[in-house]
Amino acid sequence: MSVHIEEFGDQDTTSLILVHGAGGSSATWFMQLRGLQDRFHVIAIDLNGHGRTPDRNESDILQSYLDDIDHIVTQFNKPYLGGHSMGGALTQLYSLRYPDKLSGIILIGTGGRLRVHPMIFEMLRNNFDEYVRSSASFMFDESTSSEVITASQKEIRKCKPSIIERDFRACDGFDIMDKVSRINLPTLILVGENDQMTPEKYSTYLHENIKKSVMRAIPKAGHAVMLEQSELLNRSIAEWVLEQKK
Repeated sequence: MSVHIEEFGDQDTTSLILVHGAGGSSATWFMQLRGLQDRFHVIAIDLNGHGRTPDRNESDILQSYLDDIDHIVTQFNKPYLGGHSMGGALTQLYSLRYPDKLSGIILIGTGGRLRVHPMIFEMLRNNFDEYVRSSASFMFDESTSSEVITASQKEIRKCKPSIIERDFRACDGFDIMDKVSRINLPTLILVGENDQMTPEKYSTYLHENIKKSVMRAIPKAGHAVMLEQSELLNRSIAEWVLEQKK
């Protein structure tokens, strides 16, 4: 199996493995790879069909993504696994299946259930340019700079619309609200205060149902919180992981 990763930091330090959301890639985590490398060994995955990882065209998409994650996780000694949006859904599923392989999990802008507005599927099928343009309103807080939004839109265009659509189909079918209470790993939950796609109430539900969880809402951030408020997000991750290591 070929799974491309981006790796920063000293391999002898604590490993953090990060999983992107729908239509994303390891580039989603550029600010975390750079911002956390002085303290941790940071690894960002390209799931199959994204970035530099070839598409395997498997019928069970979520399982194929979980296989990608497992292929990387097993190369390290009990890393922390984090994911954004769809990546957060995958992180939850992985933590339920393989808790002994992880030290803890980080859930960013995600929920125990993910529903996708039909308008998104309509745009992906019939007007991809409009989908990319619309991302400025549904992905970002109004205070986010045009430079950050433009760079993100450039990355969106690198993924095939058909791959983004299948990711959102997987999200739309994801629902483990009755199972999240079974997650028994230390868990950090982060969300942008103005996240429209996975509102703060999604994270609150996770926090209320995962016993060993800590939650923080990040101000002046929407769904793309890891880009919009990278320093605050990085600091939250670093402080929490170092607290777990005491």
